[in-house]
Amino acid sequence: MKKLLLLTVFFLVTGCASGPTSEQLSSADYGSYQSPETCVMIAEQRIKSGLKDPSSAMFNHNPCYKGHWSSVPIMGLPVAFGYLQNGTVNAKNSFGGYGGSTGYGVLIKNGRVIRWCLADENGICIPR
Repeated sequence: MKKLLLLTVFFLVTGCASGPTSEQLSSADYGSYQSPETCVMIAEQRIKSGLKDPSSAMFNHNPCYKGHWSSVPIMGLPVAFGYLQNGTVNAKNSFGGYGGSTGYGVLIKNGRVIRWCLADENGICIPR
């Protein structure tokens, strides 16, 4: 039952999202080049700020690449372009123990975070 509820919530949230049109893709502005090192540094700073114990964070990063996040009209978020850095992070929780790896995503444009998300306990990563 819990899985069914989670799937329903996931499809409701993502069902409202829409990808970029072909016109938006052809005129996309990804901003200035972001090196892999810059992507990692900016992403770690952003994600650490959302953790209970930032100094305990252990990251596994995927390669940074040019990309986009779809629009989420229900949240008033348009399609956004930039460099995507994602992966997992594990950090200590309120009890002082590691809670397990959690997915994260950060969209970077011109050295600034445009959108980011840290997955909740159900693995749902809603952009902010």
